[in-house]
Amino acid sequence: MTLTWRTMRSWQALIPLVAAAALAASIPSGCVPGIGPAGQGAFEPDSVPDAYARPTAALMWPDATRAFQVTPAGDLYNGAWTVAIRPSADGEPAAGPRVIAYERRWMPVAVWTRRGGDLEWRFSAVALPEPAPRDSGLLVSLRIEVANRGAIERSARLSLELGPPPDDPVFVAFDAPEAAAPRLRWGTGAGRDTVEGWCQETPGGAVCERTWKLPPRATRSLRVVLPAYPTPEGSLARWARVPHVARLAEARAHWTAEIERSTRFDLGDPEVEDALRAAEVVLLCCRERRGDRWVPIGGPFQYRDVWLRDGARLIHALGLLGRTDEARELAEGLAAFQWPQGPFLSQRGQLDGTGQALWAFEQAYLRPGAGPDAAPVTDAARRAWRWCEEQRRVGSASGMRFGPMLPFGEPRDGELVRAQLVGNDAWAIAGYRAAARLLRAGGRVDSAIAVERARSAYLGDFERALGRTRSRDLPPSWQEIGLDWGNLAVAWPCDALPASDPRCAALARRVWAVVGGAGLCSYATPDSLHYYLGADLGTWALLAGRRAAADSVLAAMLHWRSASGAAGEIFSARSRDYGRNLPPHPTSAAALVTLVRHALIFDEGDTLRLTLGARERWWRGAKVRGAPTRWGTIDLEFGMKGDRAEWRWTPVRAWTALTLPPGAIAAGAPPAPLVAGGAPGVVLAPPGVSSAAVTLRAAPGAEP
Repeated sequence: MTLTWRTMRSWQALIPLVAAAALAASIPSGCVPGIGPAGQGAFEPDSVPDAYARPTAALMWPDATRAFQVTPAGDLYNGAWTVAIRPSADGEPAAGPRVIAYERRWMPVAVWTRRGGDLEWRFSAVALPEPAPRDSGLLVSLRIEVANRGAIERSARLSLELGPPPDDPVFVAFDAPEAAAPRLRWGTGAGRDTVEGWCQETPGGAVCERTWKLPPRATRSLRVVLPAYPTPEGSLARWARVPHVARLAEARAHWTAEIERSTRFDLGDPEVEDALRAAEVVLLCCRERRGDRWVPIGGPFQYRDVWLRDGARLIHALGLLGRTDEARELAEGLAAFQWPQGPFLSQRGQLDGTGQALWAFEQAYLRPGAGPDAAPVTDAARRAWRWCEEQRRVGSASGMRFGPMLPFGEPRDGELVRAQLVGNDAWAIAGYRAAARLLRAGGRVDSAIAVERARSAYLGDFERALGRTRSRDLPPSWQEIGLDWGNLAVAWPCDALPASDPRCAALARRVWAVVGGAGLCSYATPDSLHYYLGADLGTWALLAGRRAAADSVLAAMLHWRSASGAAGEIFSARSRDYGRNLPPHPTSAAALVTLVRHALIFDEGDTLRLTLGARERWWRGAKVRGAPTRWGTIDLEFGMKGDRAEWRWTPVRAWTALTLPPGAIAAGAPPAPLVAGGAPGVVLAPPGVSSAAVTLRAAPGAEP
């Protein structure tokens, strides 16, 4: 049986017992291989890289409507109440954590250390779903251990106090009561009263406290359970009967199984492989149910709402990872945001949402192959196309300079302007393409042809509008005001201009010049880096044959991640601070997944393109298993043997373009049935071919 979220629900009652039994049967008393004294993986959290100045991590779960933040101070906060954790040694408070890490920088078991005097406090925490019938909450198992690293006895004190949100909270739970919070208290036994936490042998109240006398090298520990919502203390007591180590095993088993269900990347590059896993965890957790539908949310903390801008990217990335069911469920959820007139709108003034929703439908339902249940979204796409055409007709009749473009909008987002946004039209053009593809897949050829003709006319109007501007590249708006945003998506994913268009290269030069070279783009000020804003330029660079530029974007993405493997949205390059914009951000996760996948497998056109941006390290031997494409699910294997590049892949009914390793070209004409591609570093394989080998030589000017 395939292990899915739904089957996990029915197995929930068994897994902790099975995990505990397995551990008890296989581990000698007092010895847990690979697990430190606090139950975390055998690694030092402070050794895990963290690009940000302040540590933080999320304790989250798919479908849960709240999450706990592990704060930079080492406290826990869920938007409704705070758990202030105060460890001290002989009255001297311990410092906050330097790093809050996930195991292997992706497995969502959070570990952190706090130190004070001779005492070392080690924390491990994991989130798991609340037992049925409650299905929108989560429970956190937290274990705290203190060790005396000194040569004399020390007095250790630990206080965990439940309290209201901070005076100026970064986020507040959307369903938190607006009235003054009731009395917060810890549960201690098996009663029916609802509590906000469970701590064994604690007097009923807001504080759970322990004091110990610790001889040298001695350790003591405390286990607590924290619910996302007030919960009967008896329920928490029953859940706490399963040891913390078994809860860790339960979480590891679940997430390992989830990753195994997805496209597998074996690249010989642990940093990239673990970054992909970390991104997938974020993407899967940024989903919740609204009624009977799943919707993508903007994050577990301050962005816990639906933005079509972010949701479309999340859906696309899940589809690329082989999570077709989840992608289609979320795409169906976006259908609820269609207005009666036809457009899609989730946030006021964001007119690009129509094209983004249609693009998300296409990405979810046409990979791998047309989904049998795409008819409702296809009808929705046709209605949205008609609305766009009506807007263009009315605008053209007005005689305005940019009348054929979509009307003025004020998105109250990244563009910081009220104008006719270039990105709105680019996304609408992408939506036309998506609608035509969906209609063709559904056998509605006449309608598809009508949309394709309208798209061709729209492309012509788009290019003529660019000619009317004074911009040498792609301005944010037709009025040439505002900040860069949707204009960065013109070449990809919108395909409103070909990647070879000089305006696309000029745009890349302009935005990258601010940061001194290709990589992440800045936003508003040169010091403010934005993780996903310019990520589309990475794919543009691949399509334009600028592999080094694309790789620099990927390198920056890999660097700007936390110790939990998560990326923020916007942060200071100088101070490395994310301010109030807490990681993780699902669109940042989606951007990383997308760029890595495109560097290996790109299937948006009529040609399957392989190894477009494969790194030199990957050419030592790499495999991709279960990658969905428009021609079905494929496997890919490639590598170098001496001076030969070799590929093996699942054959498809389209031509396949193979990009050679960096700095190499074919040594002579490629062997039949391969033919030379349109660039020196590319060869083409006819439909049905499943392997290729090309002898290489160094490209002129390439470093030896």
